[in-house]
Amino acid sequence: MNGSRAVREKSLARRDVLARMAAEEVDLLVVGGGATGAAVARDAALRGLSVALCEAGDFASQTSSHSSQLIHGGLRYLQYGDLHLVFEGLTERRHLMTTAPHLCRPIEFLFPAYAGERPGLRTLGAGIALYNALALWRPPAAARRLPAGEVYEACPSLRSAGLTGAQLYVDCQTDDARLVLENVLDAESSGALAASYLPVRQIVRDRAGRARGALAVDEESGQTIAIRARVVVNATGPFSDSFDLGRHNLRPTLGVHLVFDAARIPLGGRALVLRTPRDNRLFFALPAGARTVIGTTDTDWEDGAENAADSARGSPAPPRVGDPIRARRADVAYLLEAANHAFPPAALGEGDVISTYAGLRPLIAVPAHTPSATSREHEILREPDGVISVVGGKLTTMRRMAEEIVDRVAERLRDLGGEGAIGPCLTAERPLPGGDGDPPDLGTNELAPEIARHLRRTYGVRAGRVATLATEAPSLMARIDPELPYLWAEVVHAARHDHARTVEDALRRRIPLYRHARDQGLGAAERAGDLLAGVLGWSAAVRAASVGAYHQAVALSRAWKDD
Repeated sequence: MNGSRAVREKSLARRDVLARMAAEEVDLLVVGGGATGAAVARDAALRGLSVALCEAGDFASQTSSHSSQLIHGGLRYLQYGDLHLVFEGLTERRHLMTTAPHLCRPIEFLFPAYAGERPGLRTLGAGIALYNALALWRPPAAARRLPAGEVYEACPSLRSAGLTGAQLYVDCQTDDARLVLENVLDAESSGALAASYLPVRQIVRDRAGRARGALAVDEESGQTIAIRARVVVNATGPFSDSFDLGRHNLRPTLGVHLVFDAARIPLGGRALVLRTPRDNRLFFALPAGARTVIGTTDTDWEDGAENAADSARGSPAPPRVGDPIRARRADVAYLLEAANHAFPPAALGEGDVISTYAGLRPLIAVPAHTPSATSREHEILREPDGVISVVGGKLTTMRRMAEEIVDRVAERLRDLGGEGAIGPCLTAERPLPGGDGDPPDLGTNELAPEIARHLRRTYGVRAGRVATLATEAPSLMARIDPELPYLWAEVVHAARHDHARTVEDALRRRIPLYRHARDQGLGAAERAGDLLAGVLGWSAAVRAASVGAYHQAVALSRAWKDD
């Protein structure tokens, strides 16, 4: 396919989606293309409903791409008695290992114990036994007690003073942004209309005050689109309370992660569960290829300076799309203190931080002593105007949450007189696009082993498409960064097949240079802009604006240095 034809097909596809959104009434309009919204759109489309999905930015551009990238039941939730939440998470972990094995990869966790500190080895062992029992002892459930010498041998930089041993268990890692994207792709393959950079500005109501659709604005053309829908779901996550009329359902908390060179904190491929010296909170040290991730914080959201007037009148204003959600110097200091306490030989300083990332958790506003004690359960609310809002929840349980929400949508459609048959939920067994078979070997594609491994783990069965693109154009087979396994072909693939509409989409969420490259991808932004312009048909002005916006995003992640 030549370049001009690729441009036409890509632009026509988006125009066709927007035209159909404007012309057709749908059963369901989902507002918000994060984990919950994408999963709802997928479930509903698979049940035979007509669906429109609108996302204000890129898919998974907010909370859903700023997690610890774990699929887990949440071992720490046992201390709060949330057995139901843990069981639900472990059940969903099992589903994802079957439907998306490339995105739900088992990894060993070490939970060290120290003399005079709680919990001790025996208590940890009991907790992990309960955790595995709630998983019904199905793989990857595992447990083993390691003596101090073996722990130290596995992780020599770990604090050794008072170390009595560790408990080992297994959970799973994921690529959070790609997990969301594959839900969007599967929703589309089942008939859903999905568009990013299509913020909903206003809910449209009939004379009785019932929600019957929305007005959305295509940020690429400036066109306003009236979308008619029988049911509207508010899946805007941490922005739920500022959505439309405004609600008061959330206690948003900020989670910050720091990224370091793995050589500074070598983990040997295992994750560690540790406690902070300041407040005894749990945090993770997570392997991420050439990098190690430390996180996360859990502090109540404090709105930005632009909302100071609202804050002066009472509690902080709810977060809004566009608010500067970022790490603060205090967050960086807290995590550096925790990391240095856990790994004294590292002697980490601010200059060792390669990147930071931060997201808001949409926790339910219930009484709790601390943000960390606030429940990660979710609630589905029927608003007075008929809008169905979902609040709370976590990445691991996105599929289950969506099933419950679509059940409510089906009830609402029946209440409105719908007579069409609505099928059963299929998502527990249906593979995601990259999980529909075994990943290709890629041994004949002249790719370095670590690159082939990266492609298989990222794209699953779709990896062959990226590898073929790379081998067809030698310039696209080159690494973007010599330290990392990412290829220029992935930028082109992101625009052609994975909904990337900006440089930030490509270098932050499709290819994680923003987190893992020492320059956070700034050196790649110009060429990425050229490649995207060739696929998407950008003008010089649009290309320059997209490159500039990426520079601004990187600058925001570094703004803590000026606090």
